[in-house]
Amino acid sequence: MSSDDRRKHRRELISPHLKVVLPENKQSFGAFITNISGGGVEVYSDSRLEQGQDVDLHISFESDPKTGKDEVVTGAVKWVKLFGNRFLIGISFKDINTNDHPILSGFLDFVNK
Repeated sequence: MSSDDRRKHRRELISPHLKVVLPENKQSFGAFITNISGGGVEVYSDSRLEQGQDVDLHISFESDPKTGKDEVVTGAVKWVKLFGNRFLIGISFKDINTNDHPILSGFLDFVNK
């Protein structure tokens, strides 16, 4: 059985801009989304997060992330793996809805077809 057969949601490669914000102290850092599904994202980062930690994901689908058109999604860190001297981090979405996340919801609808 391949890893794709075990997944609840299909994964799709994308390249939006991502800023991870820690709600408890408002610290933030950039990360790269390596894949996304209806359940969450896998990100690649220089910064380590802890399993169980809550984060706010500021996702921009604009070519210029400085437009301020981010969609903010709350997530929870599910796993962290050391990858060289950086980290792969699995983050599950806590709540996505079409009112607050119209672009992300539309993208995920497209991915799930």
